[in-house]
Amino acid sequence: MTVRDVALERLGAMADPKRPGTLIASGRVSGVVGRDDGSVGLVLAVDDLTRAEAQALEIEIGRQLRALPGISSVRIIQTAERGAAPRDEAATSALPGVRHIIGVGAGKGGVGKSTIAVHLALALARRGLAVGILDADIQGPSVHILLGIQERAKVTAEKRLIPFHAHGLKMLGMGVMADPDRAVAWRGPMIAGALVQMAELGDWAPLDVLVVDLPPGTGDIHLSLAQKLKPSGAIVVTTPQKLARADARRATAFFEQLQVPVLGTILNMAAMPGPDGAMLHPFGRAADMDGLGECLAELPLDPALVAASDAGAPPAAGPVPQAMDAVAARVAEKLRL
Repeated sequence: MTVRDVALERLGAMADPKRPGTLIASGRVSGVVGRDDGSVGLVLAVDDLTRAEAQALEIEIGRQLRALPGISSVRIIQTAERGAAPRDEAATSALPGVRHIIGVGAGKGGVGKSTIAVHLALALARRGLAVGILDADIQGPSVHILLGIQERAKVTAEKRLIPFHAHGLKMLGMGVMADPDRAVAWRGPMIAGALVQMAELGDWAPLDVLVVDLPPGTGDIHLSLAQKLKPSGAIVVTTPQKLARADARRATAFFEQLQVPVLGTILNMAAMPGPDGAMLHPFGRAADMDGLGECLAELPLDPALVAASDAGAPPAAGPVPQAMDAVAARVAEKLRL
């Protein structure tokens, strides 16, 4: 059994203190994730519990799960807004001086998520907004490469992290905090803590939007994003491939369980020009978009963009930037920017 299966089995045997059935059957617990390092994360709905009851239940869940073989740590997010409508579009983030946080995620790696996160940030900046980007893909940072940043970050006398300024954006991430050629061998909770520290210690203000490039999949970083930083929404990136769309559906459902509104999905590398000029579809056509929300854009696989990205010089013109300008306009409309 996987770590997640072990946790689900125990949660499925624990009685709900107020609702009929077990914690799983009643919908009290959702969004259960497990990692190879033994860490477990879950969302706990406490809308019908007193503060004391919610705290007691959280302690008991943690105690029972940590007693199981293979489980080393438990992270629980309490929410009293289960089933509520998405938060007001004018809501601000938990970071002082930052109006909105947008997470960019993907169900699997290799779909161009970081490139999309960078171009979303650039497109929002072209609208005259103050924009930052935080590379939260701790174990595989790449935003600094896409923006052509080679130096290491510095700190102020007050121990604040000084973001880099590149292409009109403020940027921080593990790629400018540590040796870029060495792997980060951290467990899940340490990685999640690094995200929160970079976000909270970054000298971001004032910002209209902070775009967070999340690691692929679902896990501790996504839980911490929802719990600590209060994002206004998330965008999911996928290719048209059936496997990628299936993983993207899971990522979309996970954000929804965390009460993070999904602003839409971007289909990346949807087509490319062939030698005769006809459009080819290397990953097939996305026939089924159910469960993925609004499709914000279908982006081509553009060799010129690939070359520019490798050079750390993201272009402001071309088919992808043009499409991302339309995405930025739609996001700005949704968040009333």
